[in-house]
Amino acid sequence: MMLKSWSNCTELKTTVQLMDAMQETIGWETYLTAGTKALGLSRYDDAEKLFQKALMEARKELQDGARPAEGVAASAADTETTDSLNAVPSAAVSSSAAANSLVGDNAQLAEIGVARISAKMGELYLVQGKFKESESFLKQAIDLFERTHGKDSKPVADCLTEMGAVYRAQGKYSSVEALLRRALTIYESEGIEQQDPLEVATMLGNLADFLRAHGKYNAAEPLFQKALAKRESVLGPDHPSIGPYLHNLALLYHAEGKYDQAEPLYTRAVRMFEETWGPDHPSVATVLNYQAELYRMLGDFARSEKIHWRALKIRQTVLGLQHPSTAQTLSNLALLFHIQCKYDQAEPLYQSLLEIRTKDWGPKHMHVAEVLNSLAEVYHDQEKYSEAEPLYWRAVEIIQENMGHDHPTVAKALRRLAHLYEEQENFSEADRLYRWGLGVSEKALGAEHPEVAELVARYAALQRKLILDDDNDDTTEILWRD
Repeated sequence: MMLKSWSNCTELKTTVQLMDAMQETIGWETYLTAGTKALGLSRYDDAEKLFQKALMEARKELQDGARPAEGVAASAADTETTDSLNAVPSAAVSSSAAANSLVGDNAQLAEIGVARISAKMGELYLVQGKFKESESFLKQAIDLFERTHGKDSKPVADCLTEMGAVYRAQGKYSSVEALLRRALTIYESEGIEQQDPLEVATMLGNLADFLRAHGKYNAAEPLFQKALAKRESVLGPDHPSIGPYLHNLALLYHAEGKYDQAEPLYTRAVRMFEETWGPDHPSVATVLNYQAELYRMLGDFARSEKIHWRALKIRQTVLGLQHPSTAQTLSNLALLFHIQCKYDQAEPLYQSLLEIRTKDWGPKHMHVAEVLNSLAEVYHDQEKYSEAEPLYWRAVEIIQENMGHDHPTVAKALRRLAHLYEEQENFSEADRLYRWGLGVSEKALGAEHPEVAELVARYAALQRKLILDDDNDDTTEILWRD
């Protein structure tokens, strides 16, 4: 595999050098083909250079399209003789019409070329995270393809799908669904489903995955099922490309709480990924991670722990300890031990996670605040108040710095601190923090929000406790006087 990749890279480099030497005789199609190959090899600088040359050649052909027709028509006219200056020889008319037709075809091909190159440049810039440039080129490609192929053509649908990915990467979610649905409608209406059902299955999967990620489970489920059914009918139930669809449908059922439907799909996906890539591939670890979380939710802690340890081993070995996926598995394992009150096992995992997240994201990132809260809760649950308190306060400071002083997440952090002081019978500080958190919550969420109601209930419980304590103190004093 490595030898093949090296051969491709060497071949590409040689091709680029030859094209630089022969650029006067090379058309846009050759540059586009080489650029596409470079993009596939992740040689983005080469791809950009080749696409730009392709675009320049295609635009040049488009601009110069009328000139050959004039030359051909003139040549044809010169070969004809006529007695009348007002008469146009039939041969000249025929030659001129043919030339203009040829030029028209060349111009249209050049316009299609500009569209194809623009689409590829949009794809390149998306991969590089240059979203503004990607969006600009994709819009240009869509406009051109609509003119050359029609508004409901496959090239338009492909560009709409790519544009959806650009918007999704930027968090412009309101535009994504409309683009993907329009692309799917084109695929289905153009009869592509009969010609290539796998492309339609991919489109269905893309839309379903977006809907799942945004909590639109009812809309996503039939699309996932349809996509999976299409792939299985064409490729068979054990084809390697079925694995991601099984995994995505399992994620959907998992999110919906349909654990009995998610479990067998996770199991099939793990088996399929193992057969395709081997037992220690990161994709296997990804499915194992979700499968372990499913068993945790089902209360099967022993099975969850076993699977999490396997996922952690794969990720540490293949990706390294600092990789975000490895950190996520550490977090899941720590939580698993935490909820079982296995504090001696949870604590070192959270400490390792805190070190990783601090190194990766810096000491004032929200990911660090999340781990600080989790580690503080481990100490809190063990009544190690002096160790929990500074961690809670650090988390509050980070959240305020990142989210602002009036964000609901600040109120949640203050509630944890208030509860800590309440358990230590530091009621004045607990009272202050509950009131502070309540003020933040009401301002951010409104007085009727459930989180506000929960804080009100906690604060009221503290007040009742204070009243009872005052009453007991008074009674003790009266009895003593008697």
